[in-house]
Amino acid sequence: MSYCITIVSLGPGDSELITLKGLNSLREADYIFCPATVRSDGTMLSRAQEILAELGISSSGICLFPVAMNENRRYATDDYADVARMIAEKYRAGYKIVLTAEGDAGFYSSSAYVSDILTAQGISVERIAGVPAFIACAASENIRISEQDEEMTVITYLASAEELITRIGEGRTLVLMKASRFESLVKETLKVAPDNVIFHYFENTGIASKQFYTCRRGEILTRRFPYFSLLLIRRED
Repeated sequence: MSYCITIVSLGPGDSELITLKGLNSLREADYIFCPATVRSDGTMLSRAQEILAELGISSSGICLFPVAMNENRRYATDDYADVARMIAEKYRAGYKIVLTAEGDAGFYSSSAYVSDILTAQGISVERIAGVPAFIACAASENIRISEQDEEMTVITYLASAEELITRIGEGRTLVLMKASRFESLVKETLKVAPDNVIFHYFENTGIASKQFYTCRRGEILTRRFPYFSLLLIRRED
């Protein structure tokens, strides 16, 4: 076959942040696979599908697939294998397939696992870049992430509040992904961090009806961190 499967990065939630190349790929696709979470009533919720609706993409070719939000990676691995099998079947039948990813598909994205499975089967996969959530968050509040010789560290796991305090002391800009997993550790750190450390807290950036931002420690302490939340932490000397 002369074409490949395309992974389209949708950005963090604002449909206008998709690239023109990504939008054109969506419009040309026969089937679009979107990750989703399964609600308690068995229905599926997909942020990717919501973005496609805002872009005016027809729902007729959209296929939702579950991605298990579980610490046991076996469940997610099974989901990746299932959707890879479905994608491969439609690809071999001659259909043009797009797999969507929130944010950027190369930055902590489940689409990478699906891509690996397809590539191992000899199926060509291309990836279209997108805007990662932390980039959109910084832009929304005109926050600089780093400049000149400043370094940045992306954190996706914390063992303790002491670890976060140590990283802050190193002077780098910190991006804390998956903040909801470490809510108690963040709040413990907030209470003891020096005054010149700024905690920029974001929820649901890109979703106009849900997005929230504050750098006030008292406000952050009162929030219950949702799944789509992150922090940019900077020391202002």
